[in-house]
Amino acid sequence: MFVIILVTRVTQHVNMLINTSFYLPGPKNIKVEGGTDVMLPCSLSTKENIESKLFDWRKVAQKDDGQKKVFLYDGGSHYNNGLDGQSEEFKGRVSHFQDELKHGNASIIIRNTKISDSGEYTCYFPCHRPPQIFYIELVLVVGEYFDERVKDVLSFKDWSLVSTLLSIFSYFMLVLYHNV
Repeated sequence: MFVIILVTRVTQHVNMLINTSFYLPGPKNIKVEGGTDVMLPCSLSTKENIESKLFDWRKVAQKDDGQKKVFLYDGGSHYNNGLDGQSEEFKGRVSHFQDELKHGNASIIIRNTKISDSGEYTCYFPCHRPPQIFYIELVLVVGEYFDERVKDVLSFKDWSLVSTLLSIFSYFMLVLYHNV
């Protein structure tokens, strides 16, 4: 009896996910020449005011590196006006568009890009319902040369499927956690 109820609830939740088109978009690829400034885009489709919200930009770990804290905004406080914790390599180089927050725009600018800035970035809204996460792949170009690790990452083209599966898995874990 419990199994039938669980399967029915899981089926209902999958149908809800499919019907509401809840999925995470694949990474947006941005190419930039080293030493220049780059904007990493991140906007909620609802265009709601996020001046009092929380969003967190991170650089995804590469090999033995841990996640890098790029930019954190929490209701007006951020790394550039007193919040601690920003990864050293991003200090003084990252800013946001304060006037665009009222339009749901959490985009950032990284100034004076370096080859070490190449990689995957996430823009995360943990308190949004449902939580939103966006992926950006930054590729630094030196002439026509791309770092081989970046080529390997870019060769995987179906990120939307991976994102959808991760979203569904996360949702089921949340549902199971609340039903235990």
